[in-house]
Amino acid sequence: MSYVFFEWFNEWQFWVAMATIFSGFFSIFKYLNDKKAKQQQRDFDSYHKLIERINRSLDSNPISLQVQQAAIFELRNYKRYKTLSIKLLNHWSSDERYIELKDIANDTLEFMKKS
Repeated sequence: MSYVFFEWFNEWQFWVAMATIFSGFFSIFKYLNDKKAKQQQRDFDSYHKLIERINRSLDSNPISLQVQQAAIFELRNYKRYKTLSIKLLNHWSSDERYIELKDIANDTLEFMKKS
């Protein structure tokens, strides 16, 4: 039995099959890696848009209070940025300029500290 395997091992078909299998695994790995990188970039962009929405109240073109509250609530979905979110939520809940957002900031802060 082992003799048959070694015979087949020396055949060029074996090497072609191995190259095909290897290139297939490499393609799958590359696809999944690229997909993960694109998702991380989308999360990065979305997170920073939320932060911009919350801070826009200080600009000359303010955004509605409800949109800011929704943006603060949405921070709960970005666990990767939890440490930064907690720092920002502490700042927003204590800053007088964000007084209307204090309740939702505190609620989100408590939620993030628990999870």
